[in-house]
Formats: sequence, C-alpha cells, structure tokens
Amino acid sequence: MPVFCQTVTITFVVTWLKSCYHSVLQYLRPESMSREQLEICVVDPTGEPEKRKKIWPQHLAAVLATMSAACAGAVDGWTAAGIPHLEQPYNLSDNITIPGITYDEGSWIGSLSPLGSLVGAIPAGYLANLLGRRLLILLMAAPMLLGWVMIVLANNSILVLYTARFILGFTCGIITVASPLYSEEISEVRIRGALGVYLDLMFNVGILYVYIFGAVLPYLWMSIASTILPVLFAVSFFWMPESPIYLLSKGRIDEAEKSLCWLRGAGSQYSADIQDELKEMQSFIKASKVNTSASNDKISIPAMISKSFKNISFTSATAKAMNIIFGLMAFRQLCGMNAVLAYTVEIFKVAGSSLNPHLCTIIVGIIQLMATFIPSFIVDRVGRRVLLIISGAGMAVCLLAMVIRFYLLKQGIDIPFMGWLPVIAVNLYIVACSIGFGPLPWFMMPELLSNEAKNWVSSFAVCLNWALAFFVTKFFPIMINDMGSEATYGTFLVICLLGTIFIMIFVPETKGKTREEIHHQLSSK
Repeated sequence: MPVFCQTVTITFVVTWLKSCYHSVLQYLRPESMSREQLEICVVDPTGEPEKRKKIWPQHLAAVLATMSAACAGAVDGWTAAGIPHLEQPYNLSDNITIPGITYDEGSWIGSLSPLGSLVGAIPAGYLANLLGRRLLILLMAAPMLLGWVMIVLANNSILVLYTARFILGFTCGIITVASPLYSEEISEVRIRGALGVYLDLMFNVGILYVYIFGAVLPYLWMSIASTILPVLFAVSFFWMPESPIYLLSKGRIDEAEKSLCWLRGAGSQYSADIQDELKEMQSFIKASKVNTSASNDKISIPAMISKSFKNISFTSATAKAMNIIFGLMAFRQLCGMNAVLAYTVEIFKVAGSSLNPHLCTIIVGIIQLMATFIPSFIVDRVGRRVLLIISGAGMAVCLLAMVIRFYLLKQGIDIPFMGWLPVIAVNLYIVACSIGFGPLPWFMMPELLSNEAKNWVSSFAVCLNWALAFFVTKFFPIMINDMGSEATYGTFLVICLLGTIFIMIFVPETKGKTREEIHHQLSSK
C-alpha cells in the first residue's frame, strides 16, 4: 500500500507541476494571451480610459528575480531529506565504512544555514545600494552554486558540510533582503501585492523541488539536482532590467527610462505616462534625500545606524512600527515554522505515521505551495490583521493535536487511526502558517515603515528573523531529545497563543490604507 500511495502521489505531483508550468508560460507570454488578459485598462477620475498598460513584463521580472528565492527554498528543504541520509553509515570502499553524522552534528548542519543568513543580511542593504538590486541578486548565483558543489563533493566530511551550509545560508540572507526590494521597485502600486507573493511562493517551490528529488533519488543525486537551480536562475534573470528607482538614485536617467519602458510594456516609446511615473519616482528619491542627511554618504555604516537610532523617539511612528515588525518576525520563527520544515521526515518517523516519511514530505510541500496562493486572493479583502489572527490560532490548534499524539505514544497508547494524525496536523499547520505568519510579515514591513526608515529597519528585521531561525533550528532536535516531543510542541503552542494575543492588541489593520494614513495611525496611537 505505501508503494502504491507513493507512485500515485509522485504521478500527481509531476502532472500538477506540468500543468502549472504551462499555465505560467501562457500567462507570461504575450503572444499566447488575449488583449483583455495582457492589458489592464486604467480609468481616470473623469471616467475616460487612459492608454492600456501591459503588466506581464513586471510579473516576468518578479518571477525570475524570485527564482533566487527558489534556490533559498531548496537550501531550507534539503535539511529534511539530507540529514536522514547523512546519519546512515557511508561506505567509502569495500573495507572502509565511515560512520554517519551524530545527532549534534545534524543539528549544526541544519542550523548553520540560518546562521549564515543572519550574517548575510547585515551587509545586504548596503550592497544593494552599492551594486544595484539586479546585479547583487544575479551575483548570488555564484556562491549558491559553490555551496551545492561543496555538498556534492563533501563525502560526509563534516567540516566541508558545515562550510557549504554556511555559504548557502549567507547567500540566502542577501537574497531575502535584495529580492523584495527589486520586486517592490519595479511594480506599479496596483499590482505590488500580487508581485510580493512571488517571494514566498518561489521559496516553497524550492522546498518542494528538494522534497521530490529527496524521495525518488539517492542523497548524492538529490544534491546534484539542487545545483541546477542557481544555473537556471542566472541564465534567465540575466536578461531582466535594473530597478528604475535605483538607476534614478544614481543619476542614470536614460537607463531608468529604458528600464521603466520595458517594465510597463511600452518598448522604446517614452509616453506621457512613463514620464509622469519617472517624475513621481524622482520626487520620491528627492524626498528621501531631504529626510536623510547628505553627510551620511561620508560616514561609516555603524555610525549611520547609530545616528538613525538616536533620531528615533520611543513614541514615534517609526519606533512603534519597529516594535510591531520585530514582534511579528519573532513570533514567526518562535512558533516553530522552520523547525517543522527542516525536520519533516524525522517528525513523521517519531510520530509513527503509517505513510512513508519521504512521501509525507512531498505531501507537505504540495500543500505548502498551494496554500501560498491563498493570501494573494484574500489579503486585500479580509485584511492583514484578521489573517494573522486566524493563522496564529490555527497553528495553535494543529500543535495541540501533535501534543496529544505524542503524549499518547509516550503513555503506550497507540490508536490505529491516529497514525494519520501527524500528517493531517502538520499539513494544516503549514496551511495556517502560509495564510498569515509565513508571508504577511514581509508584506507589512514596507507598509508600516516610512520611506527613510525602510531600508535599515528591514535589514534589522531580516537579521532578527534569521537569528531566531538559527536558534530554533539548532535547539529543536536538542529540545526533542531532552524535553520530549510533547513538551517541545507544547512550547510552540504557548508561543502561538502569545503571538495571537500580540496581534490582537498591537498590530493595526493596513488593508486599503495609503502609507501616509498608516503613518498617521501609528503616530496617533
């Protein structure tokens, strides 16, 4: 029966991915779309339609930019399939057998990636401003490929594996800062939310990619297959333009015009709409420079950050936004999201699931990918705050089910149908996470922050995210070993409840509000 289930599931996955692939191609290629699909009619206040604008170039650029997030997702998902392989003895030759990695070494392999991401996020904002968003993202394909090659050639060398995972994590840290900047700066306001979903979506594509290959291929070939992703990303994203806002900030006006024309589907025609949008971007850049001291370009990064902190009042809108964002990032990681994804195979093994653990990871990956589409359809209707509350409460219920399952196992009570409970609970946990705590904190960072504070506060928030991801991923197996599964998931349950209460008290609703309205709302609280 498990073999039959595995065959059916793999066939379904391949068919589903193939259909998604053709759907995306049909959506992105202008020649395969009708005029109504390709263009959006914008109506001015007088009721007369303006010139139709194409949006597919913006979607194409955002999708290809966030292929870097798919590479990062593969790094995150590799732990679930890779560590169980590494724990097995390795036959170097007929007479020589290398023992598998220890429990502690496995926890370090899993946690060194988020530690590297923490380090990579620190200079990411500065590098994005120095090199440009596009160039920085594109350059990350090289260390990403290097890290995977090191894993392929490691031969169970723990030092090489440690180094490779840190390099991959460092790259992921830079990607998670630069890629959202690029997607935000190339998009029109009316589709900025839709483009913002691609980061989390492509991250989940990378996770599912590794889950599938980890289930059907040996460890070595799974790692070799992972090297394909950064190559595909570099070859495809190479042809995309730089952010027009970045180009304008560097005084490269002609290049900015060409970039904006391509992104708006205008070719080489500098229409009045393009010129008006360029003027708005230039006004935005000038306003940011007025709010930021010109002398900042001549002082060191630590001094600049210190000066920014000194200028913040504890009752200001920026300080309140920082507290909310840092709180969201903290609860996002402390609820156990990364730990569940990183140790999916081990969770199902310990829980006594009746299905093949690797098959279960594929099911989790599919559910996670499909659930990521949900926020793009409902976030502007239901609201950010409501989705976050539902997400936190939903994860708490799923963790409660896991606590009950592990408690019964500890007491020696094994109910036959309970073997399905871990699969159901983990999948519902992933769905609950994907509609709120997964993508929305990334959305709400630029919404809550003023323009002058967005860059450096976002960097700190991303650093906090990866620091806590390292903490949770490193200590999760230790907690399981020392505290037991029921106490570990009970801890995550309490944190989810506290996070839900935090959202109900402190997090404002930003649905349908301009940045000025949000800033005024925070200032008046």
